[in-house]
Amino acid sequence: MFTPNQSPPPAELTAIVLAAGASTRMHGFKPLLDLGGQSVLARVVGLLQNGGAAPVVVVTGHRAPELEPLVRQLGARPVFNPAHVQGMFSSLRAGLAALPSRAEAFFLLPVDIPLVRAHTLIRLVQAWAAGQGPVLLPTFQGEPGHPPLISTELVPAIAAHDGAGGLRGFWEAHPGLIAEVPVADRFILRDQDRPEDYQALRDELPGYHAPSPAECLTLLSEVAGLSAELVIHSRAVGAVALALAQQVNTAGGGLDQDLALAGGLLHDLAKGTPDHAAAGAAQLRELGFAAVAPLAAGHVDLEVDGQAPLSEVELVHLADKLVQGGRLVGLEERFAAKLARHGDQAQARAAIQRRRETARLIRQRVEQAMGKSLDQALAKVDPGGTEWTG
Repeated sequence: MFTPNQSPPPAELTAIVLAAGASTRMHGFKPLLDLGGQSVLARVVGLLQNGGAAPVVVVTGHRAPELEPLVRQLGARPVFNPAHVQGMFSSLRAGLAALPSRAEAFFLLPVDIPLVRAHTLIRLVQAWAAGQGPVLLPTFQGEPGHPPLISTELVPAIAAHDGAGGLRGFWEAHPGLIAEVPVADRFILRDQDRPEDYQALRDELPGYHAPSPAECLTLLSEVAGLSAELVIHSRAVGAVALALAQQVNTAGGGLDQDLALAGGLLHDLAKGTPDHAAAGAAQLRELGFAAVAPLAAGHVDLEVDGQAPLSEVELVHLADKLVQGGRLVGLEERFAAKLARHGDQAQARAAIQRRRETARLIRQRVEQAMGKSLDQALAKVDPGGTEWTG
């Protein structure tokens, strides 16, 4: 079970951004490309600064006079690499030489990997505070990505490397240094070397706030370490919440389907802990998934405003009540079973009845929004969610 690490980050955490390349395969200069209303460089520097890195060292080369004023404006430190045409490892050496002596560890991130999630930095800092290793490498579904978090104790050895194979060549020569840190972040693997890569990242920005199904399942299994039974239940709740959102939107609604799916998948993130709904919401916020937190918070108890528009949190709340284990059940069947088990306890009976009335109200609102019954809407739903796991 994942427990947020409350230890403070390293007192001196810094970062190197490699931005010296000529962007020869891109129709434009990578650091200055617009991505969601800000430059790629601004996104990368802001991510690292928000992750606790100070200063952020940006290694420049190609078009350095144009780039360096922006670097300073962002509160980062530009460092020119006069040998940038020799390749990325020469820029890494320039960045290493500019690190402050007080630094304990540094992130290393090429500027063309611009959508790394805050979650990844948080996980790496937690692993660093736990003493997991001098080189912490984020992985998504077993594949390593960026940025690694590297102890500054290794700076002399890295700088002395002959450059063969770049930094990867150094890691291959010293495999015992690396500890892998699973993260729920597909963007650690996504660069923008070519125009089509850049366009693909731009296309994904509208849904960036909600983790993808693969990211959610990684968070459940590899980060939180939930049981197989809980993952099955979470997949089913996610499938039902998504199906309801789709049906509502088909009837003219404006719900966020990606958010409904993510909320369904992650609603039980903290299952097994006291007040697991609130605990799960807190964990999601701490891990950088703030948009999903309200959906986890509201899946057990929820105050419904019958005059307000139907919301994604209502769909997740209802979906959770319609799923027993990994199978669909009727709403009345679910609550009848609960009353049969706990109805002899006055406080528990009152809570069950209150939640039943909330679920009934949400069902009414959902059916009205869809223009059909729940049975009709869910007749062809696969609770396993196999259609979106890839």
